[in-house]
Amino acid sequence: MKKSLLAIAAMTAFAGAAQAQSSVTVYGILDVAAIGQTNSGNLNSTAVTVPAALAGSNGTGGSTIKPGSTFGISSNGESMSRLGFKGSEDLGGGTKAIFTLEQGFSPSTGELGNTGMLNQNSSANISGDSSIQGQLFNRGAFVGLSNDKFGTLTAGRQQNLMLDNIGNYDPVTAFAVSPLQYSGSYGGAGRTDEARVDGALKYVWKSNGFNANLLYAPGGFASQTTMGTTSGAQVGYEAGKFGVQAIASHTTDAMNLSTSTALSTYTNTVVNTTAYMLTAKYEATDSLVFKGGYERELIGTPSNFQNYNLATTTGGVSLANVAGQANYFVNVAWIGAQYQLTPTIKVSGAYYYAGTPQAGPAGASSCSGATLTVFGSYKGGCTGTAQYEALVVDYSLSKRTNLYALLGNTTLTGGQKYSYATTVGGATTSTLSGQQTYGIGMRHTF
Repeated sequence: MKKSLLAIAAMTAFAGAAQAQSSVTVYGILDVAAIGQTNSGNLNSTAVTVPAALAGSNGTGGSTIKPGSTFGISSNGESMSRLGFKGSEDLGGGTKAIFTLEQGFSPSTGELGNTGMLNQNSSANISGDSSIQGQLFNRGAFVGLSNDKFGTLTAGRQQNLMLDNIGNYDPVTAFAVSPLQYSGSYGGAGRTDEARVDGALKYVWKSNGFNANLLYAPGGFASQTTMGTTSGAQVGYEAGKFGVQAIASHTTDAMNLSTSTALSTYTNTVVNTTAYMLTAKYEATDSLVFKGGYERELIGTPSNFQNYNLATTTGGVSLANVAGQANYFVNVAWIGAQYQLTPTIKVSGAYYYAGTPQAGPAGASSCSGATLTVFGSYKGGCTGTAQYEALVVDYSLSKRTNLYALLGNTTLTGGQKYSYATTVGGATTSTLSGQQTYGIGMRHTF
């Protein structure tokens, strides 16, 4: 009897140890908000966002950006809703095998995360991150090895180093009002589609507050070793009340999808991008943290455009490739603070600036290729400025659930203004120089 009890105890202990060596965690965020916005597109998933010129064929109309106000129930007011799986297996000696699979989705409709670029019925945010286009695991899918001493090496679809860094150094991490969150070009080092990189190798090392990160994604094109490649490097230090990070990133032949003149055709503008980012944060008190940063983006002529097919498809739609001929800089800066007013109330505020001092050939006032289509709108990458103010108040109901209220203002000048067609076919146009966003919402993490 004693031997039987000992055997059962040993088997139970062994099973417990084996289970502890390997684990899988299911996690996620659900975020739904009531959002109001001026000069906005549709927030109703049943309304297809198309120009009035095409209304006769599908019964709906209206441009993506237009005068007036919009109010509706929207997903991702503060954080992008997501469902993820991550796991680890202890291999011994401080080494683990790890993996992550993560998808973004819209809880207001149940759809996979999608900007609507490839799905005309999507209710995703108008200025969403176009690196997310309805893939099953659109936010990440990678596997790798982690060692306590030597760091972590992963391979697969992963975030650009700059997108990783923005999550820690943006004072207002609210998707609806922070341009660093909803405009993926800043996290993508100049192009939204590069905010998340397919087929990437990433190395992360940390020791005594110091960190060094590397990212490289080969293009995979035959006989073209540089075509479509992305590389990045990061060094930094975070300890106590202070943190600072420096990053450099480059993509050869970066993609950028935009609307074209037909529902089934989209334009892919191919460019080279190089960007540098410097961020810092300081904890003045236990309740007050200041955060800020600067990014400089160079959008240049592609190196290997002649090797791209002129007629390809992606996501089931036709894709027309064009070469970006303009070389121009974008200067981005931000500063703000987070203040823990009470144990349950946190206030975050920030100011953001993005300016293009010159676009196109010397002396030109606008970028090449920035033409108004029948869709009725585009956000110019041309000479001008975009300034943003954002304020968010969070009220914690528990460690996992919070309510929030948000307010944002956007002011545009020069070629950064939104243009829209005032007549069918875009023959007569006008511009919008600003946008205001307000809303309340609820977020739950699990």
